Amino acid sequence: MPFKNSKYRTVKKNKNLKQILTMERDQELSLDIPTYENIECPPSILPQRKYCDITGLDAKYTDPKTGLRYHNSEIYQFICTLGVPNVQAYLGSRNAAVILK
Repeated sequence: MPFKNSKYRTVKKNKNLKQILTMERDQELSLDIPTYENIECPPSILPQRKYCDITGLDAKYTDPKTGLRYHNSEIYQFICTLGVPNVQAYLGSRNAAVILK
């Protein structure tokens, strides 16, 4: 046929995670074969990322007085205006509650 190109190939369609998990559940695989549901990996060797307690952005700095992590000088000025109960609440939100004197 003159209108059909013999070298034409259809694009492979990617499957989403739900389709992959459903397909894996339907197959009878042994337990030693890694799948998306049973894969295990060692802990990361990278250092844990630290986030600003106020904004949630990357924390470059830590206030030595309160122990709160902050992103920039504007946030530091806000931290300086906080009272002890508010600081305790922010520290408690990341499970780092410290008794301030």
